[in-house]
Amino acid sequence: MLELAQIQEIATQHATPFYLYDLDRIESRFADFKEAFRGKKSLICYALKANSNLALLQHLAKLGCGADCVSIYEVRKALLAGIKPYHIIFSGVAKLEHEISLALTSKILFLNVESFEELRLIESIAKELKMCARVSVRINPNIDALTHPYISTGLWENKFGVEEKEAVQMFMFAKQSAFLEPVAMQFHIGSQLTDLAPIAEACTKMGALARFLVASGVELKFFDVGGGLGIDYSQEQNQNLIDLNAYASAIFQALKELDLTIICEPGRKIVGDSGVLVSQVQYTKHNERKHFAIIDAGMNDFLRPALYQATHPIYTTSDPHNPKQTYDLVGPICESADCFAKGVELPTLKRGDLVILDKVGAYGASMASHYNSRPKILELGLSKGTLKVLKPKEKLAHMISDELSCLGVESLEQSRTQIDHLDQQISALLQQRLQIARQIAQHKQSLGLKSYYPVREAQIFKGVGKGLESIFTEILGVSRSLIRPEKIGFYGLEGDIRRAFGQSAFLQELDPLALIQALQEGGIDFGALLVQECLKDVLPALLLAKIKAIHSLEFGKKRWYLVVARADFALRTEGILEKKSALYCLGAALEFLTQSLKPAKLCHAHPLGEHLLLEVAHTIPLQNILDALTFCQPTSLGTYASVES
Repeated sequence: MLELAQIQEIATQHATPFYLYDLDRIESRFADFKEAFRGKKSLICYALKANSNLALLQHLAKLGCGADCVSIYEVRKALLAGIKPYHIIFSGVAKLEHEISLALTSKILFLNVESFEELRLIESIAKELKMCARVSVRINPNIDALTHPYISTGLWENKFGVEEKEAVQMFMFAKQSAFLEPVAMQFHIGSQLTDLAPIAEACTKMGALARFLVASGVELKFFDVGGGLGIDYSQEQNQNLIDLNAYASAIFQALKELDLTIICEPGRKIVGDSGVLVSQVQYTKHNERKHFAIIDAGMNDFLRPALYQATHPIYTTSDPHNPKQTYDLVGPICESADCFAKGVELPTLKRGDLVILDKVGAYGASMASHYNSRPKILELGLSKGTLKVLKPKEKLAHMISDELSCLGVESLEQSRTQIDHLDQQISALLQQRLQIARQIAQHKQSLGLKSYYPVREAQIFKGVGKGLESIFTEILGVSRSLIRPEKIGFYGLEGDIRRAFGQSAFLQELDPLALIQALQEGGIDFGALLVQECLKDVLPALLLAKIKAIHSLEFGKKRWYLVVARADFALRTEGILEKKSALYCLGAALEFLTQSLKPAKLCHAHPLGEHLLLEVAHTIPLQNILDALTFCQPTSLGTYASVES
């Protein structure tokens, strides 16, 4: 664990509760795996289920780590963090059709198949996509992992994988298919394993099956042993654990004479002992039988003790010379299950003392919820002595933004739909009117008559053109008078902003960072930022804040603005306007843009130091662009309707 004094100092800067991760230790744990498999073909795929914080994933991606994903959202987070597609595995027993399609088009390493029915579905989707799907079959070896029943996955009574006999049939089916390529076999017998014997037994059993499959003509390339290695959760730190070198040797022994790349999927072993949950005593109370210490962290923040009856090392900042007291350490949630430890002996606690739960880096934040409508807590990382915010504490506005959009939204959506329909009708009628006018002009020209009739044209303009102009001016006036935001912060030219928001808009000129802060604090409703070199300082704040790009404005093809707003205030921009997205990515994208997207006029690129801000048209799917730009770590700042002035 990090030094107690260091944690105390951090707690003076950030309100509890919060997670704190030691990124240097995470890096060291990953290096331990690389060393254990040194000299052998191997791929370490970190299990995102343990902790999928994006900044943490990015840290691992830079080390060359792969990703074991059990949802398509984990796949997308892995790609967003910069993990190479061909280092990503997609597992899970209930993959949906669109998830399989996205995984295939993302060109990940392989899909881990858990049933014959799923294999047939993957084949049909691959056929439709005109591609060959790389697959692995997850095999259930029926070996007791000697762990908690909730995290045992290698027995026939568990839902995971298939028996060996069915696995062989699946491999033979895939081998014969023009749209399937069976490249791997996988097994995973459980989590928090502290005894090597079940793992060695599973490896030996699966190694024999691998030999049979290779002899049968299946061109296996990978032998995936899953993850599950445990850590020491005891207060005394005296539990026997699996030695990594012995673990690797057991796998090598099982694969004698087989030329296969070994894949392992550690999660807990990489991050588990690299995180602490820092909380504070709010109250103490007692009765004739119990002493309670009530802390500000709850089971919604950290579920393992309530779900698995898990125990974790506990440290406090109370005076160690205080008399010892036996406590039930409990949280604020309205459940008796909201208990982190029962009958734990600690120096007498008082309000304000810190209580630190150690070894919570795995299955802590990733299992957090909004139970009791409580926001998800702050996550911090410490790397080379520098403290970083990896995820800010969630705000109420962000928690309820989706729900707010549904309050009274039905009639509003109906009205918007009706307006869109009317606008389309008007546009169609005007196009029809234009076509008839052209036909009349062409007919008159063929007869040698004058096409231009000033009196008639004047009547048309007065009766129709002026009328349309007046009506549309009034429509815009109604919108601006009723919906105009009270306060608009801007960085750029005031004339541009007034042209966009009207002469009566209340404007406040701010530098970029002050504008972002004013948005976060609610001092302004909207912000308009002129895109130029200095914005490289504000874009990281945009990425961390609950702020979205909701419009873009372009003036004279020279000045380009992003209009930003808080997530809870962001305007909906559905409708018939052209959709665009703002993307922030490394400058390495410029060559790709120059060769592909720019000639087709699909985007604008705005250099910002070593990065680019892109405005990308939605004539091609955003996900395709994100996938194409994976190498330059794209991050979406928002999708909006583009407005040109």
